[in-house]
Amino acid sequence: MSNDAVSVAELTASIRDVLQQSFLDVAVVGEISNYKHHSSGHRYFTLKDDEASIACVMWRTRVPSFAMEDGAQTIVFGKLTVYPPQGKYQIDVTAVRPAGAGSLQRILEERKRELARRGFFDWQRKRRLPDLPMTIGVVTSATGAALQDILSTIASRFPIAHVIVRPTLVQGQGAAEDIAMAIAEFQPANVDVLIIGRGGGSIEDLWAFNELVVAEAVFNSRIPIISAVGHETDETISDLVADVRAATPTHAAVLATPVTRDDMMTVVAELRSRSIDAMSRVLTNLLGTVALFLDGAGARRILERIMARTQRIDDLVTRFEPALRRHVAMTRLRVDDIERRLPRSMQQRITAYRASVDRVSAVCAALNPLSNLRRGFAIVETDGVFIKPDEALKPGQRVTIRRAFDISTATIESTTNTSLHHDGQH
Repeated sequence: MSNDAVSVAELTASIRDVLQQSFLDVAVVGEISNYKHHSSGHRYFTLKDDEASIACVMWRTRVPSFAMEDGAQTIVFGKLTVYPPQGKYQIDVTAVRPAGAGSLQRILEERKRELARRGFFDWQRKRRLPDLPMTIGVVTSATGAALQDILSTIASRFPIAHVIVRPTLVQGQGAAEDIAMAIAEFQPANVDVLIIGRGGGSIEDLWAFNELVVAEAVFNSRIPIISAVGHETDETISDLVADVRAATPTHAAVLATPVTRDDMMTVVAELRSRSIDAMSRVLTNLLGTVALFLDGAGARRILERIMARTQRIDDLVTRFEPALRRHVAMTRLRVDDIERRLPRSMQQRITAYRASVDRVSAVCAALNPLSNLRRGFAIVETDGVFIKPDEALKPGQRVTIRRAFDISTATIESTTNTSLHHDGQH
């Protein structure tokens, strides 16, 4: 039986391999206890519920998005691993977020108080929306109903406006950063007003619009922003920071187009009527003055000329209105054509984005230091931090040696400097 015996380290390594291969990615919900933010920057805590607990470690290079503390209900994301010196398994945490609406609501209220203190919600800094926006920017999901509501409302109210859509994530990992990036991309453009938002959902679904990175992007925008997130009863931080809050995406499109096509036609008709009335009054006064100095025949000749000129002017005004209506109709056709071509254009843009992501992923894979492990190299680290090539190891120091298919723990007994010194000769 002694020939089949294995060492403690070998058994621990085997257990670790089984755990890591069986639980590549985990998401676990529980209550934080024994939380400790070490002076090294690493975070150590226990995640527990009524029946069990598990140790967790979050290395200093990973920063949580909220203040972690004992008693907080949390969802942790990471991978399962084994800590060989103590022979216990733990979660190597890559990200954390609050669990449940109650925790999110507490964080939301704390964030509101902080941003209010910094002046993000002050009414004095909010700007008036333009009356005739010729270019309107939209930041929302390319596949959501909110985009179609915005586009159809603008097309029916003010079809001559040019709409630029920047599709974004509106929920989940990376959504807040994508929204903030979209707002920043619009800043150099000649855009009169910007609509950001999405349809309704739970507090978790809308959370991207409560993140600080979005609040700061809205606050620093030079373009007036309308925030339309969720339903009328929902209130996000972006709603409070924006220049104007809309109850729904459709309402945002209405607010962005205060003057409609019908309003402009009414103004044109009113100007036409007022011009004719003013001209008639001027002519009547002029004829009265001429009659004082001319006989009846001379006054009639002048009257005939004036009436002929008046008829020509009236004909021009009459022809002007149909021309304006034709212009509006042509613009409507152009908007309809853009609307038909929009899905194809969006698909092409999505394809281009995917190709860009693939290229970046390929570069990241090529630069990933772990890719060299399959060629026989190894990485030496301590407490989850890589040891740099020029960083000396010390006798007695405990290190982790990571190879392609295993991770070992070792204690340094001695070190030898193997650097090559050149004497300047070849």
